[in-house]
Amino acid sequence: MATITANVIGSATDAARRPVCEPPRSPMASFGGRARSWREPAPLTPSTRGSGGAGARFGGVPSDPPCGGAGVGAGLTPQLLDEANTRMPPVASLALMLLYPLLQGINLVVVIPTADDYAHRLGGDQMFAGLMISSVPVGAMIGITMCAWSLRRITFKSLMTVLAVGTILGNVLYALAGLMNFSYTLLIARFLIGLFNLFSLTSKYIGLTVGLKRRSEVVLYYSAMSTLGCAVGPALAALLDFFIKSVRIHNLVLDSDTVPGWCMAFVFSLFLVLVALLFEDPPAELIPSRTVGSAAPSGDRLPVVAVCAAFWHLCVSSAVLTTVEVYVVSLGQQHWGWSISQSAWLLAGLMLVSGMVNMGMGVLTRRFIQDDRMGLLGSSLLGWVACALLFDFRIPSVGLQVVVLGIGLMVVLTMAATGRAFALALQSKLVPTSLKGKANNWSVVFMTLGRGAGAVVGALLGTASFGPVLLATFAVSALVCALSHGRMRPSEKAD
Repeated sequence: MATITANVIGSATDAARRPVCEPPRSPMASFGGRARSWREPAPLTPSTRGSGGAGARFGGVPSDPPCGGAGVGAGLTPQLLDEANTRMPPVASLALMLLYPLLQGINLVVVIPTADDYAHRLGGDQMFAGLMISSVPVGAMIGITMCAWSLRRITFKSLMTVLAVGTILGNVLYALAGLMNFSYTLLIARFLIGLFNLFSLTSKYIGLTVGLKRRSEVVLYYSAMSTLGCAVGPALAALLDFFIKSVRIHNLVLDSDTVPGWCMAFVFSLFLVLVALLFEDPPAELIPSRTVGSAAPSGDRLPVVAVCAAFWHLCVSSAVLTTVEVYVVSLGQQHWGWSISQSAWLLAGLMLVSGMVNMGMGVLTRRFIQDDRMGLLGSSLLGWVACALLFDFRIPSVGLQVVVLGIGLMVVLTMAATGRAFALALQSKLVPTSLKGKANNWSVVFMTLGRGAGAVVGALLGTASFGPVLLATFAVSALVCALSHGRMRPSEKAD
């Protein structure tokens, strides 16, 4: 388990008492290494308990200079600075935090193959089905405010417990909509699932507990888990549909439309048990809202051009992912005459390949990719090129259509997920530490906006418009990245 031990030398009185400056001890653990648990109390000096500066912080190591001097990292030895930049949280806690976006992704897309049928059964239309899917991101946007407010009052572990319970209730309500025979129950249930899923929680946790040098790698793992969730979701929907039909169960409480809700309620119940047994809260000093003197210095400003460019990439990449998810299912069922299971397995295969590539990119990033901006530009250009395969070539053979479109979609999904990961890692490095929480909240707002818009757009696009729309989207993203390249430099006050 990892530990972050802070030793801050604060006031001039404390400094005058000590003739020699003692370097702060900060044992950091690498991912999977052995170290003390966060639950062990960190050694505190008298100045640690007093008021300190509000400058940039390297995890638990504030950048206030121990023996005079100014600037970020002044007074820190190169070894301590490197340890701060490569710090990692406890393995079990990080694993649960990375499992959380996997479950979120599953919960978001597991209903996509059956959404249209469920909506029509309760009196809705195709647009209503798109709104039902997009209501999750709408609830998540409100959840962002709830997350920021909650973390000022309760711990990560307590918040995750509340979220799991709320998600269970939302899924149960979704499963009972057929019994109630009221279409708006679906919207309310999916809204509650979005409200209690808190898409911002994992990225906030990574930004607070993972050092700068390891952050891009871990964010790529986070992106990969989100994408894999979108692969497991359709596959799970296909398996559940097969199970229900094989045992010949079909009633108002349990059928192909309602079983995803019951299944996800059970899965989040298991997740709740794992959180209670394994998750360890990060030290309070890592959470700025609980740190004495952690208000943002008056000189700290958001780099508007840089963060807006990052937000654009986050919004667009999320929209592309959801657009593809909804479009593929609609194309399979309405144009190719496929069943729910067949279209779900195609989507699951595409998302699985994309997620595995993202997982591999996390390892490659640690070794070869040192600049997030180049990764962002490269993913936009490759995605733009791959959109050429998404046009309607009027190929008479359905099998050949699936092959050509599948290759294009596989590359597009991979590049969209990779671009989202680089943009998410970059936005946390563009701003001073005191503004990192605000930047993270806005990042999730734009990702959820993209998710919501993508669900509606995917339901409306046809075979003639799908390719051109995605081609134009990637072209604009590449242009935005090229024009803002010089502005998107990491802040000197970032940690």
